[in-house]
Amino acid sequence: MYVEKQSDATVPGQPGIPGRPWPEIPGVPRPGAPERPAPQPILPSWYEPTSITLERELADRLLAERVILIGGRLDDTLANHVASQLLLLNAQGNDPVTLHLSSTDSDLEAALSVAAAMDLITAPVHAVARGTVRGPAIAVLAAAEQREAHRHTTFVLSAPRFTAEGTADELATLSEEHDHQSARLRDLIAQATNRSADEVAADLETGRVLTAEAARTYGLITRLR
Repeated sequence: MYVEKQSDATVPGQPGIPGRPWPEIPGVPRPGAPERPAPQPILPSWYEPTSITLERELADRLLAERVILIGGRLDDTLANHVASQLLLLNAQGNDPVTLHLSSTDSDLEAALSVAAAMDLITAPVHAVARGTVRGPAIAVLAAAEQREAHRHTTFVLSAPRFTAEGTADELATLSEEHDHQSARLRDLIAQATNRSADEVAADLETGRVLTAEAARTYGLITRLR
């Protein structure tokens, strides 16, 4: 016997009956429809500044107070940054600029570049030494109009080393330039301390070490903090 199976095809207008469509009711799922995923909770979020952002913010705040920091290795990049800050503060006014200095490693050309920028501006620069100041970085201290140091600061007068590669002519030119820069470092220290160039040159060659009190007696600084 042949029995015809009732069709499940929907007919518009008759809900809930085989062959009839189920109405769409807001908030009520249709039978047989796939379940919708539960909504994800909304979690609070916040912005945490990175160390670079904090460092930049601190530098900007110090600059607004006319304070410049030189710490770590004084290379061309840092020297250009400090020179830019000096020129900016000088354009804003002639109030003193306080420069905090702590450097155990520095390039001779970079140190002389900062010293030249300090000499170029009209605003007075007050240097405050802390930690250890070694080698060419002392040129920055010597170029300041007022020189102070914390009581536990150490100063090392040392001649910058010369290393280079190239042809004989190139090495001769570089050596001559290095001698000229070394003489500039010697003269800056001699002028700041009122000592002879020969005495300063001898101290640079021997790597003389000065405590803060000895540096005041030497004339390198004018006041202890």
